[in-house]
Amino acid sequence: MKIKENLDKTDIEILLALQKQKEKVGTPILSVELDISERTLRYRIKKLRDKGVLCPPNIQTYERKIGIGENLLLLQSNPEKEDKLVAVLDETEAFYYYTPTNGRYDGFAVYAMYPLVAPQLNHQIAEELKESGLVTDFHIIDMVDYCKKGASVEMLQPKSKWTWELWSKQIVEAMEKGCEIELGLEEFPSVAKFDIIDIRIIRFMVENPESTLAEISESIDGLSVTQAHKRVKRLESLNIIRGLKRTFSPFEETISIGIFFKSRKHAQRILCGLHRLPFEITIAMETSSHYNVMVHIPPSETNQLLQRVNYFRKFTEEFFIQIMSKGKSKGYSHLLEAFNQETESWEMPINKVLSSIRLHSS
Repeated sequence: MKIKENLDKTDIEILLALQKQKEKVGTPILSVELDISERTLRYRIKKLRDKGVLCPPNIQTYERKIGIGENLLLLQSNPEKEDKLVAVLDETEAFYYYTPTNGRYDGFAVYAMYPLVAPQLNHQIAEELKESGLVTDFHIIDMVDYCKKGASVEMLQPKSKWTWELWSKQIVEAMEKGCEIELGLEEFPSVAKFDIIDIRIIRFMVENPESTLAEISESIDGLSVTQAHKRVKRLESLNIIRGLKRTFSPFEETISIGIFFKSRKHAQRILCGLHRLPFEITIAMETSSHYNVMVHIPPSETNQLLQRVNYFRKFTEEFFIQIMSKGKSKGYSHLLEAFNQETESWEMPINKVLSSIRLHSS
């Protein structure tokens, strides 16, 4: 398993400290915490970013709390019309990320937003894609909540004692003896009260994750720093803004292995076992028994994971895997423009999408 750079003790300490932070922390504070001079700390962080080991931070948000849901569409594409399908994916604004995928469904995995007041929107689009012949089958997952775990800084070092054999033993132990894990996922989240100012703050923070309160205030007419502070704190208390996420990226290349399962009795134990992997992981919940877990892993380790993860299959009512390569991202902050201030509702018209599908399928 080849990583980009061999990191020394100081690099590891810096990365561990940064990963723990959920909000912007100044160099002086980290300098004291790590007992490193500010100058050395700034230099080290710059080097880690230049090498691509430390990725730019992202603001984690939970749009369902403001009335926007998220679907994952698995589309079985028609090889003869795949170029037309790609054109539709590019033109559909609500499809903010898509990637080629293989597994139970060979085609594309598409991440899409929708207004909670129109839960069938993406299903209607998928049905139109099927009727038009651009796809032959599809599966839609409603991602009610999610959480992310970064790659383990320590376990992926050359001298680490972590092995695939060790993980195999850990998952057997988790399934046989039980395993506790606190993910903080909400199965039945309620929509909070919000207004257009909140939407603008969220969008600005997503596009400028290291922004200060003064910069947020300046971006919105009539909003003082004090008001910005109160609104940000309220959005955080409502779990709409979940803090700053810094990602450790140790590998030159990764692919995503999607593990989709349903287990009424053993879901938590399966999640606990998967959570022990040292790689970057995203866990999305549809219900308390229905999950999809994305493991971002070097291609060289794919077979090791696939062979071992099948151990979980016997504990599930449904289990399948999708392999996903590098996709195309449009970002999603532009979708926040779909909020109509006058009606105080989200408007994502479907007619434009259906027309695009019919145009490309004709």
